[in-house]
Amino acid sequence: MAWFVLDVVAELDLSTFHRRYRVDGRGGAAYDPQVMLAVLVYAYCVGERSSRKVERRLVEDVAFRVVAANQQPDHATIARFRAEHEAAIAGLFGQVLAVCARSGLLRPGLVAIDGTKLAANASRDASRTAEQLATEILAEASATDAAEDIAEDAAEDIAEEAAMAAAGEMPAGLGAGGGRRVRLRALLDELEAEASEKSYEAHLARRAEKQAATGKSIRGRRPVPGSATHKSRRQANVTDPDSRLLKTKDGYLQGYNAQAVATTDQFVVAAEVTNLAMDAPAYTPMIDAAKKNLKAAGERRRLRRVVADAGYWSAGNVAKKGVDSYIAPGRARQLKKIAETEHTRAAILNQVQAGDIDTVQAAEQLGMTRARVNQLLRRRRTGDPDPLTTTMIAKLDTPAGRKTYKKRAATIEPVFAQIKHNRNIRSLSRRGLAAADSEWKLICATHNLLKIHRLA
Repeated sequence: MAWFVLDVVAELDLSTFHRRYRVDGRGGAAYDPQVMLAVLVYAYCVGERSSRKVERRLVEDVAFRVVAANQQPDHATIARFRAEHEAAIAGLFGQVLAVCARSGLLRPGLVAIDGTKLAANASRDASRTAEQLATEILAEASATDAAEDIAEDAAEDIAEEAAMAAAGEMPAGLGAGGGRRVRLRALLDELEAEASEKSYEAHLARRAEKQAATGKSIRGRRPVPGSATHKSRRQANVTDPDSRLLKTKDGYLQGYNAQAVATTDQFVVAAEVTNLAMDAPAYTPMIDAAKKNLKAAGERRRLRRVVADAGYWSAGNVAKKGVDSYIAPGRARQLKKIAETEHTRAAILNQVQAGDIDTVQAAEQLGMTRARVNQLLRRRRTGDPDPLTTTMIAKLDTPAGRKTYKKRAATIEPVFAQIKHNRNIRSLSRRGLAAADSEWKLICATHNLLKIHRLA
């Protein structure tokens, strides 16, 4: 594996890495970026992400010593390399995908998309509500004022103090507290802005603006004060403000939602990190990213079909142009029950249209209001297509549909199992959305490298 990583890194375009280094001979000597990148890639391949542990293994582990050409950069150098070359490391994913394409290993005709929750490098205990942030801001301000008073008492004269202020020097004690107060204020402003954006009043204003622009009233349910739609995020994390409190099957997790698109051979063709709890908003960006990555990698075969679970169910995702989407309108084990319900509804509506029963009887049998029955009948009379659920259930209920959707779990779930169980990567060590996205791309790039190595 060590020799394989060296061979792959030797073939990559490292010009982006080299641009950050001076070429005039001035400054301290730096480790060769090719050596540092090979160490980083090999470390992630074997599931070692701690810079201190990598430093130790560069002394004790023969494979690490081979990859590093018997050099021993310390943990600070490794951590700085990973942080300073964040964008270039993210671009490594595309270059590895190109290696897969040149090897003829990609079959992108059918892909599956899914997301997994990864813990952030932040504790849930570091989350604060708006009230707690305001209280801490006041406490920090008081501490800063006290520090300033002490600095003033200790100053020899007012002239010296004025000179320091004119020079832009910060009074003693203000450095850490002032910086923290700025971060707390930014988090408080973010929570307040989000609450204002999602408020009931803002929703009414947007509806009124849209009605004025179109000249037509907006159909559908009117907004209701106090509904879940108008509730914003209650907490922000002080350690990693970009991370979110996400719900998982094992409880709540302070982390990120890592998205991936994989082929039936479990090669990842697109990888991105979001901090949204829902998967549905990521569907279109991820499919577009997969197409772009495949084209840039030189893959000639097109992405044609996409399978996804109920988390991606929405009208826009189902109707996305350029791909044939197979998105379950419910849990996989409930699809048969949903199909039976849709068949029953269609049969009862046929009886109403034939005059065998009236709308009141139909509403009782279907367990819905009479207004809803009349709405479904109007759709039929005006030639509108069947409801989205009915259309998708009919598509999935065919032999081809069942065969296609059955490949979803076997395509994407093993990717997350390899990463989280076999490689023991259940968290992200970098902080911030951009840094987390770069690390997730590196994780998925090394996943693809491991598959190439095993196949070779």
